[in-house]
Amino acid sequence: IRELMSLALERADQELSESMKNQGYQIEKKNQRSINMAFGEATYVRRRYVKAGQESRYPLDKFMGFDKYKHYSVLAVRNILEVSSVATYRNTALAVNCLSGFNISHAQIGNLVKTAGQKIKEQQEADSRYDAQTAKKQVPVLYLE
Repeated sequence: IRELMSLALERADQELSESMKNQGYQIEKKNQRSINMAFGEATYVRRRYVKAGQESRYPLDKFMGFDKYKHYSVLAVRNILEVSSVATYRNTALAVNCLSGFNISHAQIGNLVKTAGQKIKEQQEADSRYDAQTAKKQVPVLYLE
């Protein structure tokens, strides 16, 4: 499964190449990246694109939702967080190491939990700011039935 996923990611990167070239980007270099997924570690080669006056980018990472400097897929993180909600970090690490194709320490699990908590908090604050922007109507009398 890991090899098939690696091939699929490289093929998706090739398909994204055409649209990037149409937008005026050029291939700067190819980098190898490994990401831990629910079924194990998948290693693939991705293209880095540059364009004058803009930051370089990896369109495959954006397309797949892989965060910069993170080594776990969204599904792997979700599974880890689900187990960590009912077990200690050490027991979660033991379960992940036994049942998945990659190893993780209890400290890394703690970091994933903290990062997820920060993202949830940011999302809640963004939602509350949106709610605060709606103006409430002031009425002189309110009738209830």
